[in-house]
Amino acid sequence: MKAYKGFNTDMTCRGYQFEEGKTYEEEKASLCNRGFHACEDPLDCLSYYPLNSSLYHAVELMDVDSKREQDSKVCARRIKIGARLSIKDIVQISVKYVKSHISATTGYKAHAATTGDWAHAATTGDWAHAATTGNEAHAATTGDSAHAATTGNWAHAATTGYKAHAATTGYKAHAATTGNWAHAATTGNEAHAATTGNEAIAIAVGMESCAKASQGGWIVLAEWEEKNDKYTLAGVKSAPVDGITIKADTWYMLKNGEFVEAEDNEYE
Repeated sequence: MKAYKGFNTDMTCRGYQFEEGKTYEEEKASLCNRGFHACEDPLDCLSYYPLNSSLYHAVELMDVDSKREQDSKVCARRIKIGARLSIKDIVQISVKYVKSHISATTGYKAHAATTGDWAHAATTGDWAHAATTGNEAHAATTGDSAHAATTGNWAHAATTGYKAHAATTGYKAHAATTGNWAHAATTGNEAHAATTGNEAIAIAVGMESCAKASQGGWIVLAEWEEKNDKYTLAGVKSAPVDGITIKADTWYMLKNGEFVEAEDNEYE
């Protein structure tokens, strides 16, 4: 079975050290208990391995457990580690997955919208938007000016087109874009925003959230502080990614009014 797996940045996962191209084997597979876990929809990987501290690879699974839960997570006794995936790869594969399992759209200005938990929306045409409101219900688009938006917890939004924005509001709901002038914005706590296009803005304003952008882009972050058992906004700050003060393709948080590099796995 083809699937997709997240790893820590050193290619470890739950005590295992993995390496691309190698095959690994366990005595038995039991979903959420034992064996090698991966997801058929790569966007589901973001719920287990967040954008700011993870790598993602295609994998081949053998001797797969038949048990399934709400998302596309599966478990196998044997696993072969394939090639590393970019955010663009993840979005394109996710759109294909959604199209093969549920109703999706492919035409120009053909929108897709869902309201239930685990109900994904995907589009491939220009100006064809995707939106979801349920928990763990992802939205993905590949066309130019085709936006993706989600409101549920762990409901990720990702786009690959020119001027195709991604926005999320839920807890640990990540937003990622790869096109030029394609902004990513999140308001949920511990939610990450990532962009790779030219002049694209990554905005993360929830508590303990992170943002990164490519050279020539911008990051916008908020900082919160606890007072009398209540969190209040301490400040919001923006900065260009100039490669000197703010490094390209590097995760940042806002602490004590200053941008600081986020540590790997800090909020995994």
